[in-house]
Amino acid sequence: MHRYQGIQLAEPGPAEELRILGRDLGCSEPLAQVLWQRGHRDRVAARAYLRPSTDSLHDPFLFGDMEKAVERIEQALAEDELILIHGDYDADGLTGTVLLLRLLKLLGGRAQAHIPARSEGYSFGKESITRILKGGFGLCISVDNGTAAREEIATIQAGGCDVIVTDHHSSGPDPAKAFALLNPRQADSGYPFADLAGVGVAFKLAWALASRQRRRRSVETRLGDFLHEAAAYVALGSVADVVPLVGENRYLVRQGLDALVHASTPGLRGLMHLLGTSPTRLTARDIAFRLAPRLNAAGRMAHASLALDLLLAETTGEAEACARKLDQLNRRRQKTEAIVCAQAESRLERDPTLADKRVLCTWDQDWHLGVLGIVAARLAGYFEKPSLVLAIHGDEARGSGRSFQGIHLKDLLDRVEGVDMHYGGHAAAVGLHLAAKDLPALEAALQVAAAKGRAAPKPQPLLCEAEASLAHWSSSQLKRLSEFGPFGQGNAAPRFLAQPVRIGAGLHAQGPDNRDLAFTAIQDGCALPAQARGLGRHIEELRVRDRLWRMAYSPRFSARPELGAIEIEIHDFEPCRD
Repeated sequence: MHRYQGIQLAEPGPAEELRILGRDLGCSEPLAQVLWQRGHRDRVAARAYLRPSTDSLHDPFLFGDMEKAVERIEQALAEDELILIHGDYDADGLTGTVLLLRLLKLLGGRAQAHIPARSEGYSFGKESITRILKGGFGLCISVDNGTAAREEIATIQAGGCDVIVTDHHSSGPDPAKAFALLNPRQADSGYPFADLAGVGVAFKLAWALASRQRRRRSVETRLGDFLHEAAAYVALGSVADVVPLVGENRYLVRQGLDALVHASTPGLRGLMHLLGTSPTRLTARDIAFRLAPRLNAAGRMAHASLALDLLLAETTGEAEACARKLDQLNRRRQKTEAIVCAQAESRLERDPTLADKRVLCTWDQDWHLGVLGIVAARLAGYFEKPSLVLAIHGDEARGSGRSFQGIHLKDLLDRVEGVDMHYGGHAAAVGLHLAAKDLPALEAALQVAAAKGRAAPKPQPLLCEAEASLAHWSSSQLKRLSEFGPFGQGNAAPRFLAQPVRIGAGLHAQGPDNRDLAFTAIQDGCALPAQARGLGRHIEELRVRDRLWRMAYSPRFSARPELGAIEIEIHDFEPCRD
């Protein structure tokens, strides 16, 4: 079945208001309709949305502990203390680590990076503490972790090393007592925007420190250049971590996409080289599906230090060699993921109680730890239920969970009773570990906890914001549409309705396990290449001869210009109504 309960066209805005909006902004009626649907209903509001400015950025010193953090780093620089940047193995933590490391070295500081292995677990583990205490570090700055590391940070600071935490994960009312804590999700942070990624918080610290250091004329110009290129790291980490692209996130990612295209450092150029060409434009989708998976492949399949080596590379040759290794690891990741996903799907489909379960939990002795989060997301989408996937290593099981249809996964684990486990995360994703012998008890307790929570929301119609024929789109129209971006979490690409559409040549399934579809969509003589992610199982429906379809779609510039300048992504389809 489809993921939605049919396709619905939003109630159109008043014709005269749409005409005036389109006239004032010089945009077509479908685009004016999208602006109206999204609440940008007058010229001022619409222009502010289409052309976001630095007005959307907040002063980093609004963080209550920012002054304290900056003064401590300035002291470390003045006294030539050794500083450790303690990052994380995903793209968000990696980019924030590189951002701060590059800035501290630009300012003449002695700084090193430490990225824990995935097998060590999230945040500060035993290996991290040992390195800090034996390495002679006077200051440690965490990136994308540390808020909940109460005992670990207490141990580090008792050993003579101050810790500044930069993080964006919730820990409740009892965070670690670090020297300074910068986390916009903490109720008392003082910061007005809670949705920064880990790299976004690191950028705020870098911005605050740079604003003070600009008094040094010898580095003033270089700091300005650095802050511009630092937006590239913010874009990479923010899109990879799927934070909402609203407010200052949207502005920073928009600037960062441009900074990536024009990057000057060998590391960023080497990463961009993985796209195969020198792009003149870049989208958040390129990061989400092409760049971020390769950065994350290092931590999933080997050690994240390889991705760190790429981003810190000082020569083109070094960067391209690292990029090739990351590409190879990503190919390995794709194969491993496909195997684990197929095994997990098969196991769940053989479960006679599958239909009655509100949440899925599956595990195996041999599954690769690095792909469990991706597999959990695949299962959640396929079975349309929250899913947890774990791997057993010795006496311990470790894994990841992904939500479905807005069910709050961390709250779900909070309600689990009678199972001793360690976990963390948020509404959409969690990580957890527990004794392997307790896995059957966890699976049973999850069902009880899910029954106590609110019922899963009923499937809703897929809402299209405007109707637009396939022939409406040209390169100039797509450029106007790009002003609505970058698209991602919290700022989805507009969905349009096209009808009636018929299926042309080339209908076939593609992608891992044939999950996706590709075909030619034809309407009134206009034929466009179409991709439909996750709808591969519905291929037989589209093979019905002479049937006409209503299609919910988003247009975009083609990833393969040789097949045409424009392609469409199909979100769902249904037969035309008689």
